Amino acid sequence: MKISAEKGKQNKIHIICDGEYTFTVDAEYWFSSPYCSKNEIEDEEQAAFLDAVGSRCAFIAGLRLLSYRDHSEKELVLKLVQKGHKKIYAEKAVEKLKEYRYVDDERVAEIYAKDLFERKGMSVNGIVSELCRKGISREIAIITAEKLDNEPILRIIDLLNTKYSRYLNDEKGIRKTVAALQRLGYRWSDINSALRQHQIETEDYGDV
Repeated sequence: MKISAEKGKQNKIHIICDGEYTFTVDAEYWFSSPYCSKNEIEDEEQAAFLDAVGSRCAFIAGLRLLSYRDHSEKELVLKLVQKGHKKIYAEKAVEKLKEYRYVDDERVAEIYAKDLFERKGMSVNGIVSELCRKGISREIAIITAEKLDNEPILRIIDLLNTKYSRYLNDEKGIRKTVAALQRLGYRWSDINSALRQHQIETEDYGDV
């Protein structure tokens, strides 16, 4: 396999394999690699070459994605694959990023859980579900969510007094509020208790 390198913008090096663009890596990596001085890669070297350069290419792409926001391990692998990187290279890149602490599922879980809890008013159960959907392991999701203030009835009462106060004047609004609270992960038993403290009769709303 014939290889060549072309300088790209800023610190980028484009790798051409058999006349076709294949990878983009950083200059520091390329000029320190054993391949930069070669014009051709022997058949027995090809797998190692493609693995090394492909993983580095995914690593750089991963760094770029992380510069915008944190990602979980699974989320970052998926994003890299969606951008055209082979899954095996994406997984190796994320492992390397984990070693450097650029990827940390516990940190991602804490940041996201706090946002869901404070900004959206989501329940602990709802937060666990959202963290799992984001690619966080269920174990980490549960541990992270349970660190938050878990007083669901008090949380619901606070939401009824603020976010949903304008909906409590008629049956349609109450049904809408119950449905919204359930979407946030609150159990009907806790919603029922909170509504009763507002002196709202709840026997007709359990099937919302």
